[in-house]
Amino acid sequence: MNLTRRSFLVEGLRVTALAPALASVRGARAVEGDGERVLVVVQLTGGNDGLNTVVPHRQDAYARLRPTLALQRSALHALDDEHGLHPALGALAGSFAEGRLTVVQGVGYPQPDRSHFRSLEIWHTGDPLAPGGALGWLGRMADQILADRPGAMPALHVGDEDLPLALIGRDAFAPSVADLARLQLAELPGLAAARDEVLRAPHADAASDLAFLRAAAAGACAAARRLEHAVERARPGDYPDMELARKLRLVAQLVAGGFDTRVFLVALGGFDTHARQAPLHAALMAELDASLAAFERDLAARRQAKRVLTLVFSEFGRRTAENGSRGTDHGAAAPVLLLGGPGCGGVRGTAPDLERLVDGDVPHGVDFRSLYAAIERDWMGLAASSALPAFDLAH
Repeated sequence: MNLTRRSFLVEGLRVTALAPALASVRGARAVEGDGERVLVVVQLTGGNDGLNTVVPHRQDAYARLRPTLALQRSALHALDDEHGLHPALGALAGSFAEGRLTVVQGVGYPQPDRSHFRSLEIWHTGDPLAPGGALGWLGRMADQILADRPGAMPALHVGDEDLPLALIGRDAFAPSVADLARLQLAELPGLAAARDEVLRAPHADAASDLAFLRAAAAGACAAARRLEHAVERARPGDYPDMELARKLRLVAQLVAGGFDTRVFLVALGGFDTHARQAPLHAALMAELDASLAAFERDLAARRQAKRVLTLVFSEFGRRTAENGSRGTDHGAAAPVLLLGGPGCGGVRGTAPDLERLVDGDVPHGVDFRSLYAAIERDWMGLAASSALPAFDLAH
């Protein structure tokens, strides 16, 4: 069986894509996790409607601006006298009552951009000033982790999307894994013997294509076997049959299975609700709620919950006023959710004042970079990549 650089596959991981990480993957240690803190980032792609997620129900302007989309106060899950969670977020309301959910209001950046591409670029790089950064904020953390622990695979993207910019590092490489099945080495007729032959063959010419193939294959197989081992050690939890839940289940299995990855990113799409928003947003909120609830239960059952912080963000919020299609258009600042970690729960940040808008949008009161700095420094124990003062997560 002839194998080429293109055809030698680890199911879901092409060895050519792993080439930048060969130095770290080849030396990776298949050891149990040492209890280090973990960050899981959940991206709500498309621009989540923050005002109908954390609802300022006491403000008269809320109902006035949203004649068909305003949620009834009686249906909300109360956070305080002024705000309530969307009716579909019952499990998160329970986490809030237990002090495990922190709601940070009014998170954004100066001079907001309503372009999906540009705003995601800003959130991913942590830089609202540069026209397009080459490194992501999670990638910079991965670089620090890798420098301290050579051989680790510090970051991982779970999903079938392209590798997000947030995970691009200078030295660290974050593979993308779509699902559990793609962690396994491909079992095709004749492939196992051919794979073993390539891996055992002497490396006569280090500069040749075949030498590159052998090195890449060895690194990719080692990474896949470590992933398989971690998943096998962790029993599956009880999750709903939802896209986000499947991704988070895999994250929980890797965390509990002793895999050394400390940074994960997953995404849930569909939040660009320009028309007929109410049922679409309710379904998305229900998926978010059920998936995070299952993830939390699973981590708690595995005794891993105390070392995992989950950050839920979107590239921007929606306009305060609904449009003529019973939807909302691209906005600016919005709430960020923090589940677990160093926070003590509660509603933090700058609550939206619907009588004091900027171009029809909720202005930001918390710079997202200060939130990143707090996570990097106070949770992950790493150097902050922003010079802004870190947001105080502890009080």
